[in-house]
Amino acid sequence: MLSRQEPNSDKVAGAVARLVILLGLFIWMFRPELSRIISSVGKSSEWVHALAAPIMIALLAYHRRAALARRMSRGSLWGAVVLIAGLFVYAATTWPFRYGYFRDIAMILILAGIVLVACGWGALRLSLPMLLLVLLAIPLGDRIYARLIIRPETYTIQAVATALGRLPGVDTVIKGVDIFFESNLGRGVVALGQSNRGVRLLPAFAVVGVFVVFLQIRSIRRLVIVACAAIPIILFCNFFRFLCWGLLQVYIITDPTSAMPRNVSMILSLFLSYVLFVLVSSVRVNLFVDVDEDIRPQGAAYA
Repeated sequence: MLSRQEPNSDKVAGAVARLVILLGLFIWMFRPELSRIISSVGKSSEWVHALAAPIMIALLAYHRRAALARRMSRGSLWGAVVLIAGLFVYAATTWPFRYGYFRDIAMILILAGIVLVACGWGALRLSLPMLLLVLLAIPLGDRIYARLIIRPETYTIQAVATALGRLPGVDTVIKGVDIFFESNLGRGVVALGQSNRGVRLLPAFAVVGVFVVFLQIRSIRRLVIVACAAIPIILFCNFFRFLCWGLLQVYIITDPTSAMPRNVSMILSLFLSYVLFVLVSSVRVNLFVDVDEDIRPQGAAYA
């Protein structure tokens, strides 16, 4: 019995050792990019999930440690191919033209190559949610952000202005990306668009969703269903964030640049996203039962 376990333990130990060494080299090589991502948190609290992502990755790895140990192998040479491809993308987006966000994306490809060359295809498959968390933790470039936010931000602000306008004694007017209001308590402005904060928290909601879903779900079919529900949940949580921001501004009139309404609404919306993803991930109906979980009566006849 021991003779059968020793090779497997040696294989896992070797894979972990290779992975740690390669990840150390990765951190050393990309320390400027990693430092820039960390510094972005200091510029905007809405990228704080970039700091939470490593903790979530560690928790996912610990939660899946048994499955990862079973799937680890002596690695695949295809990992070297993926590594070289990632380095090529990194170089191509650095010179002669510098594409900041796409250059950062190359780190995901390099990380995938590291896992593949160190631990094999099985471990890479189980590591895909962790790579997705890394991707969501990379801040969007200003140009990409500006192109992506126009429609979601416009519709969300219009919806919030309509909801606030239906409150008793409250009138609202949209000017640009801000909502001006007048109520029995006074008048003011809900500066939802200040500093381009229209959809900055959408990646944070997605990070919460990925962590919760992959912590609970194994079935591919259930993952597909939850993935379809993820976008409405993320958009609703962003609407809820703006609505809480507006309510705090209307009923507790503060300076438009005050961080209090923004921070409180951010915490409430992140908590709501966690609750909603937990509820959706916990739903179990017969459609979602895996084949190996499907218990059929013995001797029953099927047409």
